This record gives sequence, structure tokens and C-alpha cells, in this order.
Amino acid sequence: MTEDYFSFTDKIFDRSGNFEKPEALEGIRVLDLAHVIFGPVISKWLALYGAEVIKVEEPEEGDPWRTASYWAKYWKDSAPFFQSFNPNKYYVGVDLKKQKGKELILELAKKSDVVVENFRAGLVEAWGIGYTTVSKINPRVIYISCSGYGQWGPLRFFPSWDLIAQSMSGVARLTGFGGNETYKLPDYYGDFYPGLIGAISVLAALNHREKTGEGQFIDMTQTETLMRMMHNWFYMELAGEDLKNTGNVDPSMAPSGIFKTRDEKFVAIAIATDEQFMALMNAMDRKDLMTDTRFMESSMRLKEDNADRICAILEEWVHSKTESEIIESAKEKGFAAAPVMDDLRMFNDEWRRERGSLVHFEDDMYGKGTWPGTGVALQKTPERFKSLSRPVGYHNHYIFQTLLGLSKEELTKLEKDHVIGYWGNRVGQKPPDYYDMEKDPIFNFERGERR
Repeated sequence: MTEDYFSFTDKIFDRSGNFEKPEALEGIRVLDLAHVIFGPVISKWLALYGAEVIKVEEPEEGDPWRTASYWAKYWKDSAPFFQSFNPNKYYVGVDLKKQKGKELILELAKKSDVVVENFRAGLVEAWGIGYTTVSKINPRVIYISCSGYGQWGPLRFFPSWDLIAQSMSGVARLTGFGGNETYKLPDYYGDFYPGLIGAISVLAALNHREKTGEGQFIDMTQTETLMRMMHNWFYMELAGEDLKNTGNVDPSMAPSGIFKTRDEKFVAIAIATDEQFMALMNAMDRKDLMTDTRFMESSMRLKEDNADRICAILEEWVHSKTESEIIESAKEKGFAAAPVMDDLRMFNDEWRRERGSLVHFEDDMYGKGTWPGTGVALQKTPERFKSLSRPVGYHNHYIFQTLLGLSKEELTKLEKDHVIGYWGNRVGQKPPDYYDMEKDPIFNFERGERR
């Protein structure tokens, strides 16, 4: 029976047929006014599941994240981070400082199901393209405004970035190894996690609209969202004491931690049950500890002194073994352990590739690359990569002709008046040097035909 079940799951989640299946959000149009990470991540998740996302950027400049990359390292004349946050989108360049530019945005908003923005609180409202304006011309719109502290309240005008949100939410407070040490979580967790929750809130609002026909305004904040990630932020109030930094230890399991092996690698081990503890002791050949009253039961192991002692014993044992010896022992004896993976090992991990956590994709403009997938397998409506990012204004003619019905002559005038425009001469904004834009059928779109 088990064999039949796994044959069934292998068949229904076979990724080779993904492009033959429908898309969950097909028919949903998203107007993406957002920039940098927080807002674009919301529309990224919607785009991967089939929503038509139109990303609006300022001509000549584009999204600031186009030119941002770790230590100024680029891939094929583009920033890898920007590529990762903006797949499957359409790109138009519109100058919002010009009245005609605002009118174009409102025309797009009128035909959109969702609008995403993450400027300073009240800024798009002052520009005349905020919720109060858009909802009058499109009452069914789901309009999500993302900011550090929200559209109302005493902190609404304070600026925020990932580091600020991690600090203000209390996330950074619990990092580190005790004492006064505290660390920022790596990368931009304060953008990634709120972006995912923002996408969920949009789906919830779309479901409500499906039942009632009503659109709505969503006020989304980094700080409040990150607080909800840390479910122990109320600990001090309830327990009457501070929750200490726990470092690499899981405070609900003992022994647990990340330890260095004899071959200078790192492994994580976490023991949640008495059965797993006995399995670990068998692997360590420490039968004496199985009957030690300090460690026999999980409630005793979690007492601080006992936890410190058993973790120290485990650390010494791990340091005497190689990574492969630890992992093989875990498989044989039945306790939880895993290697601490670096980027290269994850990239070459066959398990991740098979499940679609890593997606091999060949883009028409940028060629072959491997990108992070959603990490979730949907049987009937899986996500898919259809394109990487495109230069600023790449889809101007395509979108404004097919969606708004503008003529080639009207678009030429808008270009001459600098209402719409294209990329500046900077890496990340412009096309790759090797790519011939004169032969690109979408950039040179004229006849109003769909792809």
C-alpha cells in the first residue's frame, strides 16, 4: 500500500508536466508600483502562480534594486537579487511626476485586480494614485500599501529598512549567544517574510471579493509582521523574566545545537523525545547516560545546568567524528541530524532539484540559470518560471497597446514628451551587452498581437 502511495505522489507531482497544467491565479492582474524588496516580493509570489504582474518603474532610473548586489557582483549585466524578486513580470517605464504619467497609471489600475505599493506612508496618495483615488474608479480593487509602521499611528512617517524592522520587532533581540550580544538575521529576512504574508493577505482579500464583489485596502507593516514570526515576544509579560538569547540551541530540546566536526564542518543535532535521546546515546556508546537521572527524561534534560552538560558531552563527541560519520550514525540509530549546507552544496543537491526547490530555467534574454522555486508542490496548479526580469520600459509598447489600446503614434508622442521611457546606461537597468534588442519581438511590438 505504501509503495502504491509513493507511486501516486511521484506521478501527480512530476514537474515535467507543469507547463501543461493551468495556473492558479490566471486572469488576476497586478499593478506593481513597488520597489526594492518588500513590495516586489509580494507580487513575485503572485506572478509565480500565474498572475499578470505589470511592474512600473521610473524611466532612466528604474527600481533601485536593479543596481544593488552583494559586493557589486553582477550576473550577465544584472543583479541576481533583482532577478530573484521579479520573475514573470511585465516592465513599463512611466514618469509619475507628469500628469499624463499618472493618468496612465490610473488607466492600468482601473483594469487591475490588485495594486501593490511600498513607498513612504501617504506618498502615493499625495501623488494622486493612492487607494482613495483608485477605489473610486475601481471599487473591486485590492490595494496593499506596505511600509515600516503602517498608514496610521504615531510612527507612520518613520523610515524603515530590513535592519530597522528586525530591531524594532524584537527579532534581533533574541539572536546571539547570551549576554549583550545580538545579531541581525542574514540577508533581508525583514523583507522576505513580510512579503510572503503580504501575498497571503492579498489572496484572502481576493477570496472575500469572490464572495462579495467588494475590494478593500490592506495596510501592511514590516514590524508588526515580524513580531508575529517571533511567537515568544509575550514571554516576559507572562513569565516575569527575560527570555535569554539561545544561540544555536533549541530551548525546547536537549541536547540540541550546531557543532563542529573533526573534518571542520558543521552538523545540527536536535533531540526532541526520550526515544531519540536513547538512540543518540547508543550511537555515542554512552549507555551510562541512559540511566543518569539528570538526562533520562526530557523535562530533566531541559533544566539549564543539565542541558549545558549534555550539550557539552555531545559537542565533544561530534568533534571526534566526521560529518559523514555523524549523518550515517543518525540514519542508522534514528536521531535527527543534518549537515549545515552552504550555497554550493544546496545548488548541487539532487533532492532540491527533483522537488523544484531549485528550478533550472533557460530565459530568452539571459540564458540558463538556476533559481529558487516556491518550495510548495501543488498537484493541479503548480508555480512556474516563464521569464526573468527585463530592462526598464521593455514592455511599454506591448502593455500600452494591448491593454490600453494606445496607437504607435500615441506612444511615440508619450516618449517624445518623456512621459514613458526606458533604461539608463547602468548595469542592471539596461539589456545585457550581448543581447540584440533590435531583434526582440516584444520590445519592438507594434501590431497589438499577443505572444
